[in-house]
Amino acid sequence: MNETMPADLNTAIAMQAAWLQVWVMVLVIVNLAAALFLVARRDGKFSVRVESLAILVSFFAAGAAMAWLYEQLGYVRLLGLPHLVFWLPVYVWLVIRFRRNEFTPPFKHYLVLYFLIAGISLVVDFIDVVRYLLGER
Repeated sequence: MNETMPADLNTAIAMQAAWLQVWVMVLVIVNLAAALFLVARRDGKFSVRVESLAILVSFFAAGAAMAWLYEQLGYVRLLGLPHLVFWLPVYVWLVIRFRRNEFTPPFKHYLVLYFLIAGISLVVDFIDVVRYLLGER
């Protein structure tokens, strides 16, 4: 690891522009908000909502992978790759189910926000990964 590079990804993010720190906080809040919908009541019984669990697991998996990539390569555009690997399959699966009208409020309203915020991130991450692969570090 480069001696001038912060020791961890969180410290590196804290050193970025304020708008980027706000964006990262929005991503964290929207993804963690899935926990509010983790337990659902269906047919008079409580159960774990697998969709919320998928969002949370993909969020934490991507975070762990990003931290590992940061340790290996530093603060590079390739850090968006874990979002594509872990978030994109969950995102596509949820969009397909959403279009089939499988969800009801308030979870349905949360998903609209999730699709907007995660969708923006996935587009930016895709562009960053392509730019990295084309040689822009």
